[in-house]
Amino acid sequence: MNNQAVMRTALRVGLLAGAVCIAWTVLLYATGQSPFGPKRLMTIFVAPVAAVVAQWQVRKHHREQASLGRQLLVGLLAVGLTAALSAVGVYSVARTGGEPLMRQNLAEATQIVRASRKQFSEKELSQAAYEANLRSLPVAAGTAQGVANEDFQKKLIAGLLIILPGAIFLRR
Repeated sequence: MNNQAVMRTALRVGLLAGAVCIAWTVLLYATGQSPFGPKRLMTIFVAPVAAVVAQWQVRKHHREQASLGRQLLVGLLAVGLTAALSAVGVYSVARTGGEPLMRQNLAEATQIVRASRKQFSEKELSQAAYEANLRSLPVAAGTAQGVANEDFQKKLIAGLLIILPGAIFLRR
């Protein structure tokens, strides 16, 4: 068994997990749901699961090569590929939906931020933080790049949090 077989395992799992994320986003768009709303967040957990599955597959099929460093690399590759493919899918749906979809998403995000204004004052968060949040919405929620970037960051962070424990637990 060589290093290529181990990396192919990470690529296979990352591609499959990325395809699941893309399929979910496209399904939401095709059924008339908001592909950028709360239902899209259900795919946040796909990246950490992909990392653990890739690390588990390496341990199962290439046990002699399942060192801590290699398991970290496998997890990082699977999570990175999952997050990148998911972001490409979100970007593609945003571009396909066009301006009306992005305006709808911006309106929903603005409504959510305005509804949380009371929480900003209750939790000792300043008016400046609330206003900064409102100012960032046109870029973060109103553009295809913004929603794709948000999707990429959330999946990458969620996946990175599980890579080290998975690598430690699933090393040889």
